[in-house]
Amino acid sequence: MRIIGIDYSLNSPGVCIAENQNKTEIKDCTFHFLSSVKKYQGKVAKKVHGYEYPKYYSDNIQRFSLIGDWVLSLFNNKHTRIFIEGYSYGSRGQGLFQIAENCGILKYKFLNQHHINYSNIVPSVVKKRATGKGNASKEQMYEQFMKDGGQDLVSELGMNKLSNPVTDIVDSYYIMRTGNEDSNCN
Repeated sequence: MRIIGIDYSLNSPGVCIAENQNKTEIKDCTFHFLSSVKKYQGKVAKKVHGYEYPKYYSDNIQRFSLIGDWVLSLFNNKHTRIFIEGYSYGSRGQGLFQIAENCGILKYKFLNQHHINYSNIVPSVVKKRATGKGNASKEQMYEQFMKDGGQDLVSELGMNKLSNPVTDIVDSYYIMRTGNEDSNCN
């Protein structure tokens, strides 16, 4: 069974795909993300693929629908388990509503258009599973990713510091692992 972890966001969603639920080490996974930065598009590292952020012409609903279509284009729903990171309670203002609308459209597409089930995972649970700390920083998550056999994606992508899309790749991996290993998510 294929296992998928999704770190869903407005600007740089990340997706981790493990083709076999019994082979979920970093080396066994492929990673996908959206970016508007040209140098992050295409095959940017071993098993890491960046895609051009979709152009939208009308409103945010069209934008959110296009992002959801991109996620769905990465896999078929046959023998697939999907895990999505839940909302961060640190989000506020207008952005919070856009995040909710964006994820709501993806979930609508999963359930009503494609009959795909998914499970939500609380962000602190993902962090705790990865690092032992429910409030782990992005840097701590990346350090754990490196310890677990991950590539030095910051260097490979020519980045000066840790940021998107690497943080999205890392998060999507631990969302997938948490969902696969946590019996409460199954």
